Amino acid sequence: MSNINSISNKIALVAGGAGFIGSHLVERLLDLNNKVIVLDNLSSGRLENLPSNSRLLTFVKDDIRKLVLVKKLARKSDFVFHLADFIPNTDQIGAGHVIKFSMKKPFLDLDICVRGTLNVLEATKQSHAKVIFFSTAAVYGEPLENPIRETTRVDPISPYGVSKLAAETYCRLFNKMYDLPIIVARLFNVYGPRQRKYVMHDILLNLEKDSETLEILGSGNQERDFIYVNDAVDAIIFLSTKEESYGQTFNIGTGISTSIKDLVNHITKILDIKPVVTYTDFSWKGDIKALVADITKLKRMGFTPKHGLVQGIEELIRWKQNESYHHSCIARSSTNSGAKWMQGLGK
Repeated sequence: MSNINSISNKIALVAGGAGFIGSHLVERLLDLNNKVIVLDNLSSGRLENLPSNSRLLTFVKDDIRKLVLVKKLARKSDFVFHLADFIPNTDQIGAGHVIKFSMKKPFLDLDICVRGTLNVLEATKQSHAKVIFFSTAAVYGEPLENPIRETTRVDPISPYGVSKLAAETYCRLFNKMYDLPIIVARLFNVYGPRQRKYVMHDILLNLEKDSETLEILGSGNQERDFIYVNDAVDAIIFLSTKEESYGQTFNIGTGISTSIKDLVNHITKILDIKPVVTYTDFSWKGDIKALVADITKLKRMGFTPKHGLVQGIEELIRWKQNESYHHSCIARSSTNSGAKWMQGLGK
């Protein structure tokens, strides 16, 4: 059985904690009365994502590639949640984001992912803190089977996937050599409030600019497994409380396949708009046709995601409405057609 008290009143280091998923994890850890240290260089994370009034939260703006620093922080910690990546802002890199970035700058991607992970492992080798490494479904590449099991062949088709797989390999090695308690979590398509990248963000951003037309990369038949951020975080917290999870790899998804065409239909129906949707039939290198998780292993441990896709999209849209209102006021000042639906988001 999961014992939530095993991750209460502890000290947790969250590398990449100011980012989308990381900030939700930080909130959950704080709710469980943990002292939380966030290490983030703010390459894509934002301070506004973090609570500003928590006495239990310490923020360190610095780089995970600094071994001395990571050792110092890990020495104080009972748990280390490693999410740190260099994920550039959308306007800097365009569609594809972290994978497209890794195509353009593979050495930097490798340095941050692999060196950063080695630093965490070297640091926890001394402190013996429990490590949860956030990997990605991109390690599978273009899989021969869907849904994908943890034992499915890994054959990444992007430098990002290769870097994550290398980092996973180091995690398994340190687990075997030094008996380090490590969980490898392969996340599928996580979405929700504070997400400012990837397909849902791009669709909403484009519809905000023009709610009458929408162009989508690819055929629209690409399949994805979308998991709401709260479910992903709860799965990680759940696994971290179970001793038998350590030394293992887990898919973090829903097990439900959704095509991009179906995703577009869900979003436009929720927004009550009917744009003319076109598909380019081509996409960027590294874009995988189908990625759907087999979460049998996760369910056997005792965890099942709770949020349905429509419910999750509604939450994302409500957040988008509030962010647009408070930060840019696009809906109030713009005269283009996209502003019309922005005023009614989530209603």
